Amino acid sequence: MTWRGHLKKMAVRHTEPVEYELCGALAEDDAPLAISTMLGRRLRIEATGAVRCIHCGGKTRKPYGEGSCFRCFRKLPENDICIVKPELCHFHQADNPCRDPIWGREHCLIDHLLYLAVSSGIKVGITRHTQIPTRWIDQGASAALPLARLPDRLEVGRLEKILARSINDRTHWQAMLRGDGPAVDLEAEAERIRALVPEAYRSYLLEEAEIYRFSYPALRWPEKVRSFNLLSTPVVDGRLEAIRGQYLLFDSGVLNVRRHSGIEIVLSFRAAA
Repeated sequence: MTWRGHLKKMAVRHTEPVEYELCGALAEDDAPLAISTMLGRRLRIEATGAVRCIHCGGKTRKPYGEGSCFRCFRKLPENDICIVKPELCHFHQADNPCRDPIWGREHCLIDHLLYLAVSSGIKVGITRHTQIPTRWIDQGASAALPLARLPDRLEVGRLEKILARSINDRTHWQAMLRGDGPAVDLEAEAERIRALVPEAYRSYLLEEAEIYRFSYPALRWPEKVRSFNLLSTPVVDGRLEAIRGQYLLFDSGVLNVRRHSGIEIVLSFRAAA
């Protein structure tokens, strides 16, 4: 049996453990595939050589960002610098306006959460309130705790930048894929971070918040992490042993599905007995 489609970020469901679907980026791609049900099975993934933009559908030599053609990478607001550096939001700058004000109002001028998460270690991060808990699952977090709710992306980005002087704001993906990570008292860490929040932002702190916890489908975690790149090595063949974040973990290496957005693959597998 086969599944054919252009890759994009896997769809997730917050179940115990997390459920994953492999989804095509374009309308002509095959229907979503419940990839988390295939643990323990031998899969073969082959890139066909076709690459299409997940936004406009146009052909491209390689994907830019997370699945864009060069034109969409330069044009679309979701590819602007302020998406990776939110403190640089320029929505209200007359000489450097938002690439798409309607998109900006819908995605950036809405409530955002500042949070603590545990993956490779403890980190501070931000996300739109509509992305809970998907954002944390995509990062491979084992636990997460919202700390503050702010009115837009610019302000939450400024607060994150301040706190990043005292706490990590990055995920070390190799360490995250080796297992559950360190044991962390998330509530104690939250108290420490709250004390670092400047007075101007204290009114945004949440008085009560739920700790979210996540487990991921896994038979075992790898001791060493070898990453596949479908542009240079178009065939991945191995036994699927785990899924975490946006990574498929095989006995032969790991594949970051999101990073390969726009690349067409054929995934071959045997039907379940």
